[in-house]
Amino acid sequence: MRWRDRSTGDVLVILIALTICFSVIATGGVTVVYLFLNPGQNVDGPARLIADVLNTLIGLLAGFLAGSTTVNSVKKPPDASPPDE
Repeated sequence: MRWRDRSTGDVLVILIALTICFSVIATGGVTVVYLFLNPGQNVDGPARLIADVLNTLIGLLAGFLAGSTTVNSVKKPPDASPPDE
């Protein structure tokens, strides 16, 4: 499916997901560099933050998929069964 064929809601959810993914990757990278430069430091805070964001992203995408499935099932008429003979 091309970008111009997607609804505004689909594009919005995809952009939010991409933003969150970029933030998680950037935070993870900064945490790894920090831990490499300061090996004895505690990184529980950033690790907890990354886990919370991942849980939020999974919930967001699960809700999006459930909503898309519902919309698509309502749009499409049920398959016509052959007439009984």
